[in-house]
Amino acid sequence: MKISKRKINNIPVTIIKTNKFKSVAGKLYFKSPITKEKMTYRAILRSILLESCKKYNTPEKLYIKALENYDAYYSASSSRYGNYHVNCFSFSSLLDKYTENGNLDEVVNTFCEILFNPLVENNAFDKETFDLIVNTKKASLERIKESSDAYAERMTYKNLNQNKPYTFMSEIEYLDEMTPESLYKDYLSMLNESEVELVLAGEIEFDNPIIEKITSKINNNKTFDSKLIITNDDEPDKLIKIKDKASGTQNILNIIMYLKDVSDYELNYVAPLYRIILGGGSFSRLFKIIREENSLAYYSFARLEKDDSIMAIMMGIEQENYDKAFDLTCQVIDSMKKIDEKTLKEAKVTLISSLLESLDSISNIIGRYYNAKLFDLPDTDLFIEKINDVKLDDVESFARKLKPNLSYFLEGEKTNG
Repeated sequence: MKISKRKINNIPVTIIKTNKFKSVAGKLYFKSPITKEKMTYRAILRSILLESCKKYNTPEKLYIKALENYDAYYSASSSRYGNYHVNCFSFSSLLDKYTENGNLDEVVNTFCEILFNPLVENNAFDKETFDLIVNTKKASLERIKESSDAYAERMTYKNLNQNKPYTFMSEIEYLDEMTPESLYKDYLSMLNESEVELVLAGEIEFDNPIIEKITSKINNNKTFDSKLIITNDDEPDKLIKIKDKASGTQNILNIIMYLKDVSDYELNYVAPLYRIILGGGSFSRLFKIIREENSLAYYSFARLEKDDSIMAIMMGIEQENYDKAFDLTCQVIDSMKKIDEKTLKEAKVTLISSLLESLDSISNIIGRYYNAKLFDLPDTDLFIEKINDVKLDDVESFARKLKPNLSYFLEGEKTNG
C-alpha cells in the first residue's frame, strides 16, 4: 500500500493506493468539539441523511439506486473520540472495470445527493421522516432497561464525573426538544463548523473527478487544536461501590479503572497488551481465574477506552457471587504487577494478528488510517515494531498505576430456579 496526501479545495485528501480489492471506498469525516447535545443530534442526523434525500425521497428509491449501481454501499457512523465528536459518511463501489464505465461516478453522485442535498424544505428536514427517526431512537432508549448489559454500562458511566465527555450519551430530553428546524441547523453546523477530511482507498488517482465532486461541496474547513485524550489525573483515588436493581434476571458487575499519570507510549503500546493479558481472550487472567477456575462469571472481559483514559472490566455473575467475584477480580488486577515473557509474547501475537486480520477489509484500512491520525500513531509496520519492543517492565510498571475506582453492580431479580 502507498499513501499519498494533498489538499483539494482546502480539504485534506488521502489516497491509500492498493490493488488488493476490486472496489474503491471513501470516508468523509466531520470532526468537532463534543457537547452533550451533539451526542443525540449527530446520531439522528446520521440516520436521517441515510434514510432519503431530495432526489431519492424514499428509502426504497435510494435502495433501488444502490442496486442499479451494482450494489453500491452507503453508511454512516456517529462516534465520540475523547473530547471530539466525529460523523463519518462512507461509500464503496466496485471498480468500473468490473462493472461498466461511469459506475463509480454515479455512486459518488448518489453519495453527494445523500450528504449535500437532503430532504429539506424551508430550512427544516421532512417532518414525516424526522418523526420516524426520532421516535425509533426514543423507543430504543426507552428499551435500554430490557438489556441488562447495555443498561449496566450506561448507568456505570452515569456514576462517573458528569463533566467528563465519556459520560455524554444520547438522551430522550434532547430528542423531546429537537425539531426538524433545529436538526437542520445542526446539519449546517456539521458542514460548516467541522474539521473535514476525505480518505479513499483502492485503485484511484488524485485526478479522478469524484474527488473534486466531493470536496467542492465543503465551503469551510476548520482546525481544532484541543487535546483529544481525556485525562483523569484530577479524579479521586478512592473506590466507589454502587449497587443498583433491575427488573431483569441478569446480574452485571462493571469495574472502572482510571489511567492516571500515563505517557502516550503507555497508552498506545503498553495499555493494549495489558488489556489482552487481563481480559482479552480465553488465555486472559480474568477468563482463567474468574470464569474457568472459580466458575464465578458467565463472561468476563476487559476493555480499553484509550481516548477516555479508562480501563473497564465487565462480567455477568450470579447475585450470591458478587462479593467473591469483586474481591477475586481485585486480586487479579493486583497480580498484573507480575507477568512472564510467555504471557507477554502471547499478548503481542494476539494484538498483531487482530490488527493484520482487520486490514483484510478496505473499509477497515481507511478506518485504521484515520484512527492512527487521531491518536498520532505510526503506520502499521512501525506500530507492530513498537508493540514487539514493549518490555515486561513496561507492562508491570503500567499495572502498578491501576486500581479499581468504581464498582457498579446491577442486581437482577432472583429466579425460582
